[in-house]
Amino acid sequence: MITCNRCGKENQDHYKFCLGCGSELAKAQPVAPNPAAEVTPPPVEAAASAAQPMEIARTALPPAPAASPNATAGEIKSSDRPSGSGPAAAKPRSGIPWNDSPKMPAHFTPQPSMAAQPVAPMSHTGTGPLGAHASPHPGSSPSPMLGTPIIAPGPRTGLAPVMAAKGDGTILCPTCGKPVAAGFAFCGSCGARIEKPAAARPPTGPQRTMHMAAGSIPAPTAAPRGRLVLIRPDGSEGGVHSLLDGENLIGRGQGTLFDADAYLSPRHGEFTIAGPTLTVRDLRSLNGVFLKIIKEEALESGDVFRIGQELLRFEVISPPQPLEDGTEIMGTPNPGFWGRLSVVVGRDLDGSAFPLFGDSIVLGRERGDILFPEDGYVSGTHARISLRDGQVFLTDLGSSNGTFLRIRAERQVTTGSFILMGQQLFRVEYR
Repeated sequence: MITCNRCGKENQDHYKFCLGCGSELAKAQPVAPNPAAEVTPPPVEAAASAAQPMEIARTALPPAPAASPNATAGEIKSSDRPSGSGPAAAKPRSGIPWNDSPKMPAHFTPQPSMAAQPVAPMSHTGTGPLGAHASPHPGSSPSPMLGTPIIAPGPRTGLAPVMAAKGDGTILCPTCGKPVAAGFAFCGSCGARIEKPAAARPPTGPQRTMHMAAGSIPAPTAAPRGRLVLIRPDGSEGGVHSLLDGENLIGRGQGTLFDADAYLSPRHGEFTIAGPTLTVRDLRSLNGVFLKIIKEEALESGDVFRIGQELLRFEVISPPQPLEDGTEIMGTPNPGFWGRLSVVVGRDLDGSAFPLFGDSIVLGRERGDILFPEDGYVSGTHARISLRDGQVFLTDLGSSNGTFLRIRAERQVTTGSFILMGQQLFRVEYR
């Protein structure tokens, strides 16, 4: 048995190539003679050397088996080995000695059982006849192929087709016709690569288009219909949050623009785009959603609005009503108050309160009826609250930072409107 130096598989003595990897099998070589022996042969061989030249190269190979009438073209006959002499012939090499290469066999005639199968030429990397410098394994160096038949010239690409399997489970090599055990990738006689059975080949018809299941097809990403543009305190634009068609949830944790604002609830507001309209809805947040007013807005008792940093609640003051038994409630004489403003300082906690009387009340930092002199975000004359025909109205007087009214439940807004949520101001844009 010969052990492959590349993959370690054991092969029979008469195989020239490994059945596992197709590498050329190196024959066991005797120890090279020392230089002294080459110059002065032993006395026993002296008489023989005088009669004929030494055939050192021939002794480098193990004795060849006796030739038989049924010997195939891949077997080496001892009569085919040329003799050599001189120092060059005395240097053995690994594998086949360089001065002991066999003659190329005659053209191989396929057996009758192989006639029905087309024989394709093996790919090779040399420049000589196919088989003279064939490479049995991709990436290996060219080396003589013993027993490789000379095949008619043709395309030199692809692998040799596999032959039909025999009844004992072996496969006939398409190159030399020797039986190869099923599962081996290379022929042990000629080193040809054995392709997988034709039954394992994929169909060669037109490629079929694979269709994914309807539930696994990713839905196309909808294009944004609008956006919220952050307005910085200096009036410049900051980040942008896209608004898609339909409902858009806004709150802390719903986007990078909202995560750092502790005054936003996790579910703060909802922006809904339906057709040409956009609706803003407060999701019962703690601090509310405020809309900057651009015209006169009607106030109801309990409404909250903001000027500068002042958060104010409007409440209606109704005339005191006697009890069911006719007893009247005592209090400070009412000179005609119809409402009041309370400063909101916390949840369910109010600060100062200002009574409202007369036709209108002006709010500002420097001029007006109710002043907030310490708030630098309040304009000199900021807003006005007026009573007309039994209805109270809130109007902005052209202030620098605007007046914001908290929406009650939901409100339809137009593009370009300003929304105040938490401590951040946004401009709404949509198409």
